[in-house]
Amino acid sequence: MAGFFYNLGRLVGPKVRKAEWVLRSLTGSEAEAIVAEQAVGRDLARAFVEQLGHDPDPVVREHLDYLAAKLTAAQSDRRWGFRFLAVRAPEVNAFALPGGFVFVTRHLLEVCGWDHAELAFVLGHEMGHIVKRHAIERLMANTLFSGVVARLPVGGAVLRPHVAALLNTLLRQGYSREQELEADAFGARAARAAGFDPAGARRVLVRLAAESAAEPLLSGYFASHPPLDVRLRHLEPLTGH
Repeated sequence: MAGFFYNLGRLVGPKVRKAEWVLRSLTGSEAEAIVAEQAVGRDLARAFVEQLGHDPDPVVREHLDYLAAKLTAAQSDRRWGFRFLAVRAPEVNAFALPGGFVFVTRHLLEVCGWDHAELAFVLGHEMGHIVKRHAIERLMANTLFSGVVARLPVGGAVLRPHVAALLNTLLRQGYSREQELEADAFGARAARAAGFDPAGARRVLVRLAAESAAEPLLSGYFASHPPLDVRLRHLEPLTGH
């Protein structure tokens, strides 16, 4: 997916309102910050889907709609307006964009055996990256950089490749260990609140870790996550195991 992120930087580089996003996120009210993040997410999500294409399979859509409805209904904060979409990509992965956009690949659904409890944790984990502001923070450095060069011809032949490369690096960069564990806790609580078996969190982590050694497409999902034993230990109070 590295190629996609490079192209995404080129697609949105001269179009996005980077300086405005940062200003509103840093100085605006909480409601204004969420609106700004949703603007970020819409632009990036549009480019993301245009590049990869959504998965049109009605079975995939049915499962995802069910999980999305349960997870969002259980959230006390309704301001995010989460949107869930399956995309065509070879990886086994799920990922979040600022403002409430959660993406999942069909391969992840299949590896999880379409188990709703396991998938609820995975999707809840990505929701956590959004609610806890991890997704927007990962873009902040790029946004601030772009704000500095906003008065220069960013779309020109000289600077544009450098901006795209920076965006590529930041989007590929993993979250911190603390952010991943915070998202794990959010995902476990979200799944439980939505009525799913909390043990699904442990099951899916153990399953994916066991299969990652033999399945190259799983390597990307674990590339930036803390070790399995750390994640399981952190989840013990929330999953009962």
